Amino acid sequence: MLIEVEANKPLGNYYLEDLENKRINFECNKEFDLQQGWYKLVIEYPGSKLKITDIKVNNETLNRLIWTGWFLEESTQNKIQPSLILYTKGQWEIWINTSMGVMWQTLLESVTDTDFGSNLFEKYMHTVDKPIYLNNDYPQLIRSFFAHGAGPMYWRKNSSFTPYQTFDSELLNDIDKNKIHEEMKAMCEFNKDSKKFAFPAAGQPIRGGRRAYRKGPYTWDEPITKIEDLPGEELQRLCKIIGFTGLLTCTLQTQYPGETFAPHVDVHNEESTKHHMQGPCSFVLDLAEDTSGHHFKVGKSGCIPVENGTLFNFNYAHATYNESQNIRPLCILNGIRDREELNYYLNS
Repeated sequence: MLIEVEANKPLGNYYLEDLENKRINFECNKEFDLQQGWYKLVIEYPGSKLKITDIKVNNETLNRLIWTGWFLEESTQNKIQPSLILYTKGQWEIWINTSMGVMWQTLLESVTDTDFGSNLFEKYMHTVDKPIYLNNDYPQLIRSFFAHGAGPMYWRKNSSFTPYQTFDSELLNDIDKNKIHEEMKAMCEFNKDSKKFAFPAAGQPIRGGRRAYRKGPYTWDEPITKIEDLPGEELQRLCKIIGFTGLLTCTLQTQYPGETFAPHVDVHNEESTKHHMQGPCSFVLDLAEDTSGHHFKVGKSGCIPVENGTLFNFNYAHATYNESQNIRPLCILNGIRDREELNYYLNS
């Protein structure tokens, strides 16, 4: 591996960081051994203004891909983009791949060519899928799914390709999770999880299951449930806060300690409702008091924050596992959202 950084003055401290957050020291303009994959190049502020003019990996210039980097300002923790200048305490960062072909393909397929050189964070969300290693008590399928770290990705916001959408952390602060849990248990019919889909901890039976509320038996062309017709008042309030104007399905999914759900993609092809099922359309909220150790991975975007409520795109392969010692009750809602208010389906 050979990395060259051209700048208007000598660099200060710099290093690489892999997907497991391990720091790797190296010397610029000098070949060194490195396993294939994604690495974050970090260049620290040297004490005076530094301007980067070019970066080459294995003698190939990054060209316009250099604009996928950013300056992380220490005092504010703001990511400044576009920027090739280190002007105060902080560090300049960019994800690079040992294979330029992989890097170019990944970025050209996720960023519109004319957007390089602009503030990508305005139009795109940036994720880094890092590997998570489970112990041998979990099935190989689950272990390998979570152990694969796809690395960095840019995703256009508000489109059918967006993997998930978070809410402001304070939006659901006054929602009573316990009340939601009790209302859903009362209104939803119980079904035990299938052995083809749910995997228990080693040597244990499947204890988890799901309770579902639908207008018809797993059909999506039935009339939409009005929010005000839901039997739970707190659930009604939750739906209105997150922007649902009608409900298609309501599911309470319970996962016991050590249990997992296999990677899968939900398919919804009913003509009357499938246009609502694009992009991040499925709301998930972990109803547990302690949500630590509850993991929900969505495709190449990595694990999503379900503790504060998240809309995720179930058109990507997703899987979960519960490595905690407490039961994970998950509220899953699919509904109709106000298109005009969200301007949501315009950039697919």
